[in-house]
Amino acid sequence: MELLSISDEKDREAVEDILNKYRAERGFIKAPVNPKITSAWGDGTSASTVQRPMYAQQRLERQASARKFCDWCDNCIASMPKQSHQRLLRVRYCDGPETDTPDGDAMNILDISSATYTRRKKNALLAAAWYFGVTPRKSSEQ
Repeated sequence: MELLSISDEKDREAVEDILNKYRAERGFIKAPVNPKITSAWGDGTSASTVQRPMYAQQRLERQASARKFCDWCDNCIASMPKQSHQRLLRVRYCDGPETDTPDGDAMNILDISSATYTRRKKNALLAAAWYFGVTPRKSSEQ
């Protein structure tokens, strides 16, 4: 059994943090907007003389930045050469259902045992570290 270096564990944690942020941002993008907030957007004029709240503008700005972040994450995952890593990361973090046990759901969708899933997830997160810019690529001279 091979011992993992501390940097490998940190790299995995960093990638997992990025992918968890992806899930949160994707949820924000897909969240419905309160109709009371957007009802005055119609022709660009205020519904009253009262100053409009900044919520609507802030929401649009955050939604745009969240969309860019999610697109970047999707491109990083798509750049990975190994299809099994792509599939696992997409099922677990991108396309998987929003539940309390996303790892269990991913195991069921992929139809693999927990030991195999854990091993593949660790390998996929470590492989994704370079694509997400968490760790520099090691040159062949080192």
